[in-house]
Amino acid sequence: MTFAAQPPPAANAVLRIERGGVRGGHLALGADGSVEMTFDVPAADAGGEVTLGIVALVSKLGGSPGFAPLDITVNDRCLVHDWRIPGGGDLPQHMDFAVPAGRLRPGANKLRLATAPEAASMLWLYRITVDAVFDRGRSARAIDRREAEAPVLLFETHLLPADVDDDEAWLPGPEVIAYVDRGEQSSLEHLAWADTTGAEYAVTLTAELDAFYGWCRPAGAGAPHEFRGSLTERRRESGAARRFATEEGWGGGWHDSNGITVAIGAGPAPLTRASWRDKRGNTATVAFTDAGFLGTYQRVGEGAIGYRGRPGK
Repeated sequence: MTFAAQPPPAANAVLRIERGGVRGGHLALGADGSVEMTFDVPAADAGGEVTLGIVALVSKLGGSPGFAPLDITVNDRCLVHDWRIPGGGDLPQHMDFAVPAGRLRPGANKLRLATAPEAASMLWLYRITVDAVFDRGRSARAIDRREAEAPVLLFETHLLPADVDDDEAWLPGPEVIAYVDRGEQSSLEHLAWADTTGAEYAVTLTAELDAFYGWCRPAGAGAPHEFRGSLTERRRESGAARRFATEEGWGGGWHDSNGITVAIGAGPAPLTRASWRDKRGNTATVAFTDAGFLGTYQRVGEGAIGYRGRPGK
């Protein structure tokens, strides 16, 4: 299951949350907080080893790593005790745990993740999956397929001036929309843009597309700011999206291509430029005008080609 949607889709599980709440694409648990999942296992699937996967981070304590040790139990038996999540709190971490054969039984089972009573910061949980040992990643693939049906991403953001070291001083930022569709069915990994206000942004998205981290230079600001975002909503489409008919330049001429739909920005100001990289490694950089855009596109393993677009269907 993922906490990127509201309410979280829990498949066949029933959730009970204590001392925590879902916000900004994750479940935040405070000291002595917990999430308990009760789920059914068919008799044919019980008895074997399974892989428990979680995506999580521990929020920082000022400029230092946070402290929120994790306990995991399966059917009231300890699987993990006082686990310290690595990464320093900057980006969500992927972790897999082996649940020994015999721990799951036919029918109802209970998985519980809890923070220690002495936790000094928050545990953020983004995703929890349980798969048979030889079918690792099945649940994550199912989540990815479901989320691909709503590819327009909306993020709440916060920013921190470059000369401020206090991690408690993050300020609310603008809502960000991120969507690029060239018909190649590959999600965004990196996105950068600038708009007519003079503001600049560059971010790297997590693998689950539920958060990003990067930098921005707000309009009128001389210095850059740290910039982070948490997913708040997925949409099937957006009224802010723009469709362009496109051509690719190679071999001394321009050739029709599939077109592109984009919805990128941190407010209503028109874009002046944008660049992106998808998970396959394809990259593009373009500059916008009233008549469309001009730039380059490079498929992974190939050379750069010209790329231009004009408003169209």
